[in-house]
Amino acid sequence: MNALHNKVAIITGASRGIGAAIAERFAAEGAYVVITARTAIPGARLPGSLQETEARITARGGQCLSIVGDLNKETDRQAIVTQAIAHFGGIDILVNNAAFARFGLSLMQQPKHIQLSLGINFVAPIHLSQLVIPSMIERGAGWILNLSSDTSNKPEPGPYAEDSRAFQFHNTASPSLYGATKAALERLTTGWAMEIADSNIAMNTLAPVEAVASEGALDSGSIDAVAFFEPIEAMAEAALALCTQPPELISGRTAISLHLLEELGIDVRTINGEQLVDNVPKAMLK
Repeated sequence: MNALHNKVAIITGASRGIGAAIAERFAAEGAYVVITARTAIPGARLPGSLQETEARITARGGQCLSIVGDLNKETDRQAIVTQAIAHFGGIDILVNNAAFARFGLSLMQQPKHIQLSLGINFVAPIHLSQLVIPSMIERGAGWILNLSSDTSNKPEPGPYAEDSRAFQFHNTASPSLYGATKAALERLTTGWAMEIADSNIAMNTLAPVEAVASEGALDSGSIDAVAFFEPIEAMAEAALALCTQPPELISGRTAISLHLLEELGIDVRTINGEQLVDNVPKAMLK
């Protein structure tokens, strides 16, 4: 039997990138997948759409419900969960993948971009989790996975006179605002996981070792020329692992994808029989 047989999973930001990869991986393991994003059909500024993700899932025999929604709107978040439950009968898994990133100096960040960053990266995962937890309790178990980023790690303290990274932050695209929202999400996750432990619900965060060359990351300018590019399949496999482990065994974790796969004995160099990660620096596996 497939690992997610008859499980219902909501994945946000699933029109492209990591979200689409997770949705397709979960569907391959038997999940009924609910995908949501703002981009319904091809032709947007960035490649990818809900229509294309759904087509790939159904072509392989998977079951998928697409819901167009703006996660910055409370009414849309409510509608996503209401429609998912009405269509599939309940919710077992929530993957909060959707994110908004506007890289640049904090001094220059516009109020609307600050609000979008907080609304989509922090408020939306909170509200969606609140909405799905009652269904998870009713079904006897649940898994909530919040996608994070290595930008949540704090830079070393000054002085910065000879620090090339500080020079980069000042002259190109600083991730300070985006990283702050992800750090807040990680802190929330660790505390909330303790609160819902007696309900047999796991809550974790997952981040790549360094960078995944998704459409959104490339567009935001968040990837530099020396980044280690982690295959998107590794993130999908790590997400699957976190959403299939018994909630009492793995919860409250701030997991790093390749580290987690190594810990669980999943070969990071071959996933699904394909060569994905070759010559991974040892420092990234510790």
